[in-house]
Amino acid sequence: MTDSRNPRRARQALSYRNYRLFISGALISNSGVWVQMIALAFVIERLTGSATWVGLAAMLQTLPAVFLGMVGGALADRFPRRIMLAFTNSAQALIALGFSAMWAAGVDRPLAYIALGVVNGCVNGIQLPAWQAFVSELVPRVALLNAVTLNSAQFNASRAVGPMIGGIVLAIGGPGWCFFTNSLTYVPALLALIFIQVPRLAPADGDRPNVFKDAAAAIRYVAEQPGIRLSVLIAGVIAFFGQPVIHLVVIFANDVFEVGETQYGILAAATGVGAMLNTPFVAGPGSRVPRSRLVGFGWPTYGIALLGFAMSPYYWLAVVALAVLGASHIATAATLNTVIQLQVTEALRAKVLALYLITLLAGLPLGAQLQGFLSDLIGPRIAVGGAGVLLAATALWWVIRGRTKVLDQN
Repeated sequence: MTDSRNPRRARQALSYRNYRLFISGALISNSGVWVQMIALAFVIERLTGSATWVGLAAMLQTLPAVFLGMVGGALADRFPRRIMLAFTNSAQALIALGFSAMWAAGVDRPLAYIALGVVNGCVNGIQLPAWQAFVSELVPRVALLNAVTLNSAQFNASRAVGPMIGGIVLAIGGPGWCFFTNSLTYVPALLALIFIQVPRLAPADGDRPNVFKDAAAAIRYVAEQPGIRLSVLIAGVIAFFGQPVIHLVVIFANDVFEVGETQYGILAAATGVGAMLNTPFVAGPGSRVPRSRLVGFGWPTYGIALLGFAMSPYYWLAVVALAVLGASHIATAATLNTVIQLQVTEALRAKVLALYLITLLAGLPLGAQLQGFLSDLIGPRIAVGGAGVLLAATALWWVIRGRTKVLDQN
């Protein structure tokens, strides 16, 4: 058994200064992202009263990252990732200030907010591959599994902290203060990047990135690696069926359970709370469990929990269902990310991670748009519950056939 799979070293990545700085800044800035996300969904729903519009906003904010993901991956394999992250975080802070200024000025056109969201999505598409690949520069390979798990944990912790803060700020000060709060959270992230010291990696061959060539190379490589290929496929399925609930929670809060802003924040935070509660197991004892088993349990449970949330007759029961969904998410997402990080070659790391992220980013908005449209047509319970059934059925079919065994390869 390697050190990275020893449950007694569940926090081993935190022993490295660079990683501590990175994960602390990321936790704060990602929490701010969730504050902004629930505020933006609230604004779109308030201005339009339509689940279709909420789904459309989610799709249009995310699709730019799909098209620019490979550009970000190519850049991240050629230029210092720390510098890239400093520029993109600065840009997102300015965009958050733009949202705040729009609300303060009384702008009431949903397309104006969606347009700025599209700009944010473009920046995000450049940033995400560099952010994922940067983790491998902060710790040695022996601690990489733990670093990836803790990185997923901080993201899900932000899903708990951010919406709760967002719900409180939304109730007290309104959406404008939510956007302004998000802009402030980028300051610690930028300071962390300034103080991180890493050697500059040798750039890839070629002075300029060729996006089409790099994309083709990444696709060929993923197709030849069964563990990575399956990880990307599972991520896409979960993104399409499961992740849209993040954006549709506001519909359940307003139209199904008829609760206020604070309760909306709690509902939106429930998945993050569940993920946080399950993180000690995933990072510790779970590291001894074969990755195929973690995914084989977490993936179907994700769908069942989604169905439970959609059909819940009571608000607090829905909160519990989303917490279970979050616990399943951390077990599945962290494991899939770990498979890719451990099995990919360094020369293609950022490009392969970009392809993985593109799959996530494409599945989520398409699923959100479809489920938002169906929510208006047949009701949110049936739309989201049907997605839960399909997600669980797909997972069980793959697990029962033993197709997840390839995830255990190193």
